[in-house]
Amino acid sequence: MKPIPTIFCATAMAWLAGNTYACSCKLASAQANAPQATVVFKGVVTEEIVDPANKNEYRALFRPTTIYKGDQATAITVHTRGDQGSCGVRFAKGSEHMVFAFQSGQRLRTSLCSTWPISKSYAGHTAEVESHFNQRK
Repeated sequence: MKPIPTIFCATAMAWLAGNTYACSCKLASAQANAPQATVVFKGVVTEEIVDPANKNEYRALFRPTTIYKGDQATAITVHTRGDQGSCGVRFAKGSEHMVFAFQSGQRLRTSLCSTWPISKSYAGHTAEVESHFNQRK
């Protein structure tokens, strides 16, 4: 193969591929992330709604079962991006999650990096949060 066509093809392929984005983060911990979080809670998703102004934004309504930090409330709304590439997370109605939410303008926001489902897979993370806040009582 001749060098010029090879270089041209490689350059064209790289240009056509465009930008790719991926979420890269460490899952939140109470010790590292609770001081910056506005609200930390465990709760059940009651509804997830697409933001009519931005189809890649979602808001999830939660019925908190335990509020570790923040105002006591019977319902909490958090906003997130809709795709994992930008660290967004989708919530299934009826599922239970641990959520670290941060104030952003008038909204509470969370991400793939600051929430997880309450499950055996994340039992260690959940126990760390519960232990951290129980020590502070």
